[in-house]
Amino acid sequence: MRFPIVLLTCLSVFSVFVSCSTDTLSDLSVDEYERILAAAVSPSTLPVDRFHELDPNASYYLALKTAEAGFTDAAAALARHCWESTSGLISERAAALAIKLQFDAGNFSEASFLASIAAAGFPYNYEFRRMITEAAYWRHRDASVLDTIDALQSFPESEQDYELYLFRAVSAFRLKSAGWEDLWVQMFMSVPASSFICRGWDYISAKTDDPLAFFPGYSQLFSAKYLQSAGKLSEAEAVYREFIENTGGTGLSPVIIEDLENLYLKNGGRARGAELLESLPDTASGENIFAAARLYRRAGRYADAERCMDELIGIIGPDSLHDRELWYSFDIKVRRNLTDALDSLDFYTSRWEDAEFFTDSLDLLCTNLASRRRWNSISELAHKLEQSGPASVYDRCRYISERAAVLGYIQDPGFTGPYTDLYYRILSGDSLDELRIDTDSVPIAAVCSSGYEDSLNEYEQFIDGMLKYDTGGILAETERYREHLSERFLVRCAGNIARKGNYLDSIRIMYRFEGRHSPSGLKALYPDFYRTEIEEAAEKSGIPAELMFAIVWKESGFEREIVSRSGAVGLSQLMPSTAEDVAGRMDYDLSDLTNPVDNLSIGTWYLQWLTNYVGNTAAAVISYNGGPGRVRGWQRTFAELPDDLLYEVVPVAETHLYGKKVLTASVLYGLLYYDLDPKDTLKIFFQEE
Repeated sequence: MRFPIVLLTCLSVFSVFVSCSTDTLSDLSVDEYERILAAAVSPSTLPVDRFHELDPNASYYLALKTAEAGFTDAAAALARHCWESTSGLISERAAALAIKLQFDAGNFSEASFLASIAAAGFPYNYEFRRMITEAAYWRHRDASVLDTIDALQSFPESEQDYELYLFRAVSAFRLKSAGWEDLWVQMFMSVPASSFICRGWDYISAKTDDPLAFFPGYSQLFSAKYLQSAGKLSEAEAVYREFIENTGGTGLSPVIIEDLENLYLKNGGRARGAELLESLPDTASGENIFAAARLYRRAGRYADAERCMDELIGIIGPDSLHDRELWYSFDIKVRRNLTDALDSLDFYTSRWEDAEFFTDSLDLLCTNLASRRRWNSISELAHKLEQSGPASVYDRCRYISERAAVLGYIQDPGFTGPYTDLYYRILSGDSLDELRIDTDSVPIAAVCSSGYEDSLNEYEQFIDGMLKYDTGGILAETERYREHLSERFLVRCAGNIARKGNYLDSIRIMYRFEGRHSPSGLKALYPDFYRTEIEEAAEKSGIPAELMFAIVWKESGFEREIVSRSGAVGLSQLMPSTAEDVAGRMDYDLSDLTNPVDNLSIGTWYLQWLTNYVGNTAAAVISYNGGPGRVRGWQRTFAELPDDLLYEVVPVAETHLYGKKVLTASVLYGLLYYDLDPKDTLKIFFQEE
């Protein structure tokens, strides 16, 4: 007699369940539970009635796995168990999951009930109160929707929660409450072009014969915004222009102006869009002029962009400028006239709130001054930034001006004290002794092992559970709670992730720590994966191993199967056509670019070929990113400059930063794994004068 397949499967699940449990489920392992999930064919084949025996903390992570497998009710039971049996962060997250699962299943009444309980237990949590509103919306409890939205206004999160405008407008329409039309106008004026606009207009269009009849004077504007929200940009532009021609463009909200700007950014015609925005009547805060300036800048019409920014400053006053307006004004000056940008810098430094916000524009100013050999101007820039920052740009300008003085281009600029930026500390010869591994350092393996759990805070315990149960989402959660995570915990995360083969993510995790890294932290940030393969390939090609480690670290983060958007493959990020060409020159039988041995063999040979072609390692490194042809052109243009200053005049920001990061990584790999003095690694790049 043959048993039906479903019955066999159920028996299989039962046998797995029995084999992995005795009196309780408290010791159920992740692997055992995954076997149960893999064998289950329906919720009835899961031991839901015994989930209460599970460790409450573990049940949250098992709920995530169960939900991913499609068993919503079982996942909800697990989440409820955690919520009701724990406290703090994990209880809060379990409550959110339990309610979300009810939404996913369309159980809006249950979702509302649970959200009310959660809101009472976590009164500071916006999400739970917001869930009450959403559940009421889907249940057509429209009066409740309007009341609860009013209560949500006390939470700052509501300011960017654009779906609330949709809930309010639709609920008021369904109630036919007085002034419901005004709420629809408010939605179109306040919510950026998006799916919320489409959803709202599709709804009212289905419920009325002629929805535009309710909004006299707004029909063209609403039609244009709906078309933009639906991705029909050319049609939207035509209707917007017709509306502006008919009305003179008066009364447009800041959001509509932003919509127009985004339309021209996506649909082309940036200068045309800037001219349209500039022609509108000025608003009290000058939003249309500011938007026009941004579009002129993107179109490369810097004189027009600067004129608009000057007009904006006249409208709102120089002391009312925030960093965003200041950045645009300064960046446009940098692109238009270097002398004006330098002369006006005091205006910006005295008003900006966050100096780091201006790093890219200041770097561009420094690069452009250096490419014009304006060494005294760079020294002046360094002095202006000495007290006001950002530190990385100050260090850069200081280093360039000091090198220019050594080369006899200018007089000694008179700076004192050590550098802050690691790259310039390396170049200047400042001590890096604090980065050396010593006997007191905690080994990474020890940090990743058991025994540290008791010292973790609740945020670290929560993420540690995600690691233990392999739920995914680690990068997002470490970003969400980064201010609560210690370096030691991040090293633990990185080590555990790397053991699963996710090398790039293990490196990304370490960027969550913003302080100065310990030696253990540096080893997690600059790991030595594929050490044997890298060292063997580097030795065959005559490339220093620490340099090849740095290239692989920067190019692929040690992900052997990674493919870039441009099609570059593997550890060394080689274009298939380049790899085939190099393999032919090497007489190498290339079989698979994702194979570490093949990829590294080709990559190291190519780097050595670049070194011979452009004449030195420093130029070869930026050739790896920017292309040897362009680098040879820069070498000819700046033939009199030493290689360290060649890096500073590279006009492509990506390539400039690439060279700096590879050099820094090379020094750290040499220091951390080969006990090399940074000065010796530096000689690989820049020969002594």
